[in-house]
Amino acid sequence: MTESDLQRIERELGLTLPECYKRAVVPFQIPALAGNKDYQLWDDAEGLIALNQELRAGSRFRPAWPPYMYALGDPHGDELIAMDTRTPEGPVWWLDHGRVEHKDSFQSHPRFADWVEKYYVDLRSDLRSDDYDPDGTPAQLEAALNANHKRSCLGCCVFIVLVLVVIGLVAYFRR
Repeated sequence: MTESDLQRIERELGLTLPECYKRAVVPFQIPALAGNKDYQLWDDAEGLIALNQELRAGSRFRPAWPPYMYALGDPHGDELIAMDTRTPEGPVWWLDHGRVEHKDSFQSHPRFADWVEKYYVDLRSDLRSDDYDPDGTPAQLEAALNANHKRSCLGCCVFIVLVLVVIGLVAYFRR
């Protein structure tokens, strides 16, 4: 993300992003995830604008978001992580099914800076524990993920073949 990306987000969404957010995403602190739209904190201005516009419009399942709430990204789960842009601290909210006023939604951190610091530390640790280099390039991460996926698929195929062999042997000896 760049300064001009942040300016575009502010212009398109009609809000002012807290300085703590701007410092945390320019540059994105995990190079291997630069440009991502897959984690709780996205690094894609176009995607963030579209996501926030969609949330502000609402749907039959989710009331429209107030203009001061800013989705940080969408981890493709049952929750959304958002920031309240009305204060410089940028409190972070965990929103059950993306619903701002839901009884199970809550403020998880009073300061965005605290949330993002923990987020980056945890995500770097998770990537390293899975043998991915958080300081590599997105292309290197993609290649490593694809190689790991292929190994996982091969392992599943071997397991299925072994199960079928065992079932066949059991059926053969029961005769």
